[in-house]
Amino acid sequence: MNGTPAVEVMGVSRDFDVSRPWLTRALAGEPRRYLKAVDDVTFAIERARTFGLVGESGSGKTTVARMVVGLLSPSAGRVRIDGVSFTDPDSAAELQRLRRRIHMVFQDPYASLNPRWRIERIIAEPIRAFGLVHSNEAVAERVDELLDLVGLHAGDRFRFPHEFSGGQRQRVAIARALASSAELIVCDEPTSALDVSVQAQILNLMRDLQDRFDLTYLLISHDLAVVRHMADRIAVMYLGRIVEIGNTRELFLRPRHPYTQMLLEAVPDVSTRGRPDAEIAGEIPSPIDPPPGCAFHPRCPLAFDRCRQEVPLLLDGVACHAVQRETVAG
Repeated sequence: MNGTPAVEVMGVSRDFDVSRPWLTRALAGEPRRYLKAVDDVTFAIERARTFGLVGESGSGKTTVARMVVGLLSPSAGRVRIDGVSFTDPDSAAELQRLRRRIHMVFQDPYASLNPRWRIERIIAEPIRAFGLVHSNEAVAERVDELLDLVGLHAGDRFRFPHEFSGGQRQRVAIARALASSAELIVCDEPTSALDVSVQAQILNLMRDLQDRFDLTYLLISHDLAVVRHMADRIAVMYLGRIVEIGNTRELFLRPRHPYTQMLLEAVPDVSTRGRPDAEIAGEIPSPIDPPPGCAFHPRCPLAFDRCRQEVPLLLDGVACHAVQRETVAG
């Protein structure tokens, strides 16, 4: 198993039934309607590495994250963690042991913490749930250790979430993730609700903890600056599909897909001060009624007839007819 990636997402799709109630549909003669939130997504994450998933709101990033941690089941395809499939009934016993090693850190640290519980109980919950230690003294000692690990104080365990700042609450959320000795942490926009200065502190904390405990991260974000700082590899999603995937350095130096280029051009750059930042043209289409062919073609400056008719395959790390045509021509 040493050569097995920590996470394997293989041809995963997820549909949601968004039909109106049966009687309404029957009277109007309407068929069922489905929203394809994720469409044939494939990637792998190596152990102790960070994989970034980026794209605009509505691109399917959070749906992928929820399938990786088992909160949602794929409509097609499969997810394997350490070689264990979530959908294989023969893996039930292994999967139960595996769940302790998977945790999720959510976007809003206040909404993800029970406001009625003291910090001690919030962090101790996974310790007790998985039976990692048994005596109250050992649990309290472990909570103090975790608080210190994320830059808080032992006395903070008696406080409630509302008594902390946003950055401190996210530190509590990270401590809770580490309480079960998690090895894979899925971070869904973990810093988007925080001030810029606090974002840097939380990201540095995450990097330090990764180096110390060999953590594997799946980082979901729309902020390319955050992903560039954290990720070893990046996948860019658009309307449920991966349009580009590759090494972080290469993707930032030489973005190939027009959508990736558009995202990077919109990132603020102090070297261009005095000139307005580029804006992302158009809006992401509805996933209930997506455009035919390449979903990006209504916003793409390189679109031609094939783009409007045929969905591009992900070849050599990019899903774009125009880029692939240039590669063949070159």
